[in-house]
Amino acid sequence: MRILYVDLGGVTLYSCDKPAGRILGWADMKHVVSLLVPKLIEETAIKEICDVSSNPERISIITLPFSNKKRTSGPGIILSYFLRVVFSPVILFKKHCQFDIGYSNSPVLVDIVPVLLLKIFGKCRHWVLMMDSIVPAPAQRSGSVFINTITYLESRFVTILAKHFASAVFTVNPELKTAITRLGVDGRKILLSKNGLFMNRINKVLVDPREKKYDASYMGRITENKGIFDLISVWADVVKSNPAMKLAVMGTGRSDVVKKFVDSIKENKLEKNINYLGYVGGDTKYEILKSSKIFIFLSKVNADESWGISLMEALACGLPAITYNLEIYNHVYDDGILQKCTIGEVGAVVDKVLYYLGHASERASLSERCLSFARQFDWFKIAHHDLDEVRPIVAS
Repeated sequence: MRILYVDLGGVTLYSCDKPAGRILGWADMKHVVSLLVPKLIEETAIKEICDVSSNPERISIITLPFSNKKRTSGPGIILSYFLRVVFSPVILFKKHCQFDIGYSNSPVLVDIVPVLLLKIFGKCRHWVLMMDSIVPAPAQRSGSVFINTITYLESRFVTILAKHFASAVFTVNPELKTAITRLGVDGRKILLSKNGLFMNRINKVLVDPREKKYDASYMGRITENKGIFDLISVWADVVKSNPAMKLAVMGTGRSDVVKKFVDSIKENKLEKNINYLGYVGGDTKYEILKSSKIFIFLSKVNADESWGISLMEALACGLPAITYNLEIYNHVYDDGILQKCTIGEVGAVVDKVLYYLGHASERASLSERCLSFARQFDWFKIAHHDLDEVRPIVAS
């Protein structure tokens, strides 16, 4: 089969694992895969997909030549997405592309419109959508009301498109499947998938367990909904018990939120205790995780979490994870794997952090359980499973 994988929303920029896992798996199954991405992602995609593939001749990258600038403001992001929506079909038609499946990496219009237009003009037989989230109402989210309203309306419109045009819709847990069905999508074409990990790659990164550079780490988007300001409050209290405590923070986000985050670190006089590293990719992120004792992930909005790639990667690196008690986690993680606290109870998080940092034997025991749990998720198995699930629908 010829498969078009569309990631114009830029997920590859923040974590190449999600596209790479399926693309490498499908190429390994002898299918031909084209990845459509903005120009600014091309170097990352080549490095983390093409250069590591055992079948590089089966993978090609199609880029939008003008989209080489990262826009971080709200209006700038909207403009960038609009330009990608308008010009990506032109690029595809010029290349005379023909596909059996067009796979939209996320439920946003910039990843959907190119596939729909190809399908309408007979250049793509089937549209398959990964719908790993449903955007909640603006009142349920923090941050820009304008951006939250736009993304909410977009999410509802995407659901309508999926109802009428998608051959199959993947999601990553039963709760989301139920929610998507309630919004009108035929449950028979909603398929359960998972996100995954490159376990071989993670296992190859070796760090001396006696040399822990960080007491804790965080990896994810720098947004209010991810609890990054609660994280600062937690660490400010942790440092009171031991001024030498170190926290590594990996991730990026809108420029205004990142600035606010960095300013908050300075306001709390935590520059020596919080090392903000920005975006970290490849094996380096695994080195940092394995150089930490625990992982803190205080995401606050249920709808913002569907599976938790960063969280699962931390478990696969042997880190006990302290989180808020989101309902969505119950569909993914076994009981006792995550150390949960009530949303917003910073004091409870501090207590758990201090407990696991202060009790090495309990931390080691939990670390083994986390490792054992995470090992069941492997991208190649998931890529094979997804295509096997799609085949009967596509064939009919």
